[in-house]
Amino acid sequence: MKHATANTFKPASITVEPSDIVPLAATEPPFHGKSHSGSQSTESLGTLAIPTLYLRFTLPMAFAMMLCGSYNLVDSYFILKYIGADALAGVTIAFPLQMMIFALACMIGNGTATLVSRFLGANEFDKASQIANTGFALALACGVIVTVVSLAQLDNLLAFIGVSSTLALAATEYLQSILCFSLFTFLLSLSGDLLRAQGKVVVMLLVILLSAVMNILFDTLFIAVLEMGISGAAWATVAGQCVSLFIAVVYFVPNNHFANKQALHRQAAQPICFRIEQIKLNLTEIKAILGLGSPILLSYLGIACVTSLVNHILVSHLANVVPNTPAANEVTYMISAYGLIGRFNIFIALPLMALTSAAQTISAYNYGAMASSRVLACAKWGIVLTCCYLSVVTIIFMGFPTSVFGVFTDNHSLIAACIKISSVTFIALPLAGITGIAIAMYQGTNRPKLALLLSGIKIYGLLLPLLVLLPQLSFTDISFITGALNINIMPNALIELWMAFPIADILACLLSLLIISIWPFIHVPQAKRVSHGGNAQ
Repeated sequence: MKHATANTFKPASITVEPSDIVPLAATEPPFHGKSHSGSQSTESLGTLAIPTLYLRFTLPMAFAMMLCGSYNLVDSYFILKYIGADALAGVTIAFPLQMMIFALACMIGNGTATLVSRFLGANEFDKASQIANTGFALALACGVIVTVVSLAQLDNLLAFIGVSSTLALAATEYLQSILCFSLFTFLLSLSGDLLRAQGKVVVMLLVILLSAVMNILFDTLFIAVLEMGISGAAWATVAGQCVSLFIAVVYFVPNNHFANKQALHRQAAQPICFRIEQIKLNLTEIKAILGLGSPILLSYLGIACVTSLVNHILVSHLANVVPNTPAANEVTYMISAYGLIGRFNIFIALPLMALTSAAQTISAYNYGAMASSRVLACAKWGIVLTCCYLSVVTIIFMGFPTSVFGVFTDNHSLIAACIKISSVTFIALPLAGITGIAIAMYQGTNRPKLALLLSGIKIYGLLLPLLVLLPQLSFTDISFITGALNINIMPNALIELWMAFPIADILACLLSLLIISIWPFIHVPQAKRVSHGGNAQ
């Protein structure tokens, strides 16, 4: 997966002030300290209509995130067009290792930004700067350690994530360049999160837009023109990260005139910057950073575990068939198809993340203001919007799959494999919106344990066990499910594997509804609930 700073950004309007950032990063009641110039903008969270707030917070963030997600689709296009399906299979099989590194980087970036945002909201600018520099030191240390260890143990790591001997060469060629510069991933994640924590949304969008454009140019140069193959895709990733990192880090150089001019916190002597004397590992601050970043670590590690397990199962099927036969080719195409669909899933999930982050922001502010009707309206509109969005996605992928996948490849066998997978995995996708909004609402109403329960149980409690258990069944054991859902798909040895995804979506949705009925979003005493002047509709 190609890294970009947008992956960990929280929603923010283009015109936000620093005082607006506090509700974005914390699930606590809004800070009522010294008045800021952005107080009116902050108060809009409690007065504007909920649908208007969703649009204001979601659209800029969704745009930025979709720019980020385009990296993966652009890579897939160039790999399939100029190298082939086998190359995409090699890149796909290496994805879990990339995701593990990305998860560590996001943990540091997200945890650091949350602390920085809270201290900025409390006008403790020196403390915010110290936390930022501790995060920078931690990112440097982890980046170097990960680079050294991963390169030294690359063969063992590839065996651990299930890379077969036939795909090991392609995976190694791709990962060597990526791992050599994995430090960029850590520093880029941290820089992006710190820009978000300071409300520098315009800078964030410019960095992401430039990165997306440079990625296309580098892919064209390295893959299409110079014909560097899989290593060209890796070097395009590294080059794009390098450009993004340079622009982002400029904002954290001490006495940077442009950053000072654009600083949102006018009370501060200067914006957050990296200072050599402050770049040190403080154990207490590191514990706080890792503690706040651990939920996002668990989420991304869960994705890595799912991808790795599916790859293991597909590779085991490949090992059990005769090489260079139609059956072996079908499994290889399945691996490539799973990689392509996985990139589509990332792209699809980004606007969903923007919606759920908006729900968390809006609910956190109104929960702090004890505006119970607006909290409930936030949940209602959030569920409606996410389910509608995911329903449209499902209709597109199940109604016009050939047109969608045909943009990336003219290989009919690969397109057929993509259709076989998507026709099953997308069945219950709209229900995922309910679970996503429930998690965001529990975070916004200061119940992180329930949010962590819901976010972890789908992957660790449902999807992973189902991926292990369902392939043990024969097709006939679950054919009644596909028949009841009117799935037009021929029996094959992998249908049981793909059925794990919609079943997990359905069970997670039912579990979310059960938990919501037991622990409603509004849990303050009735006497403390106040009427709010804002429009809840």
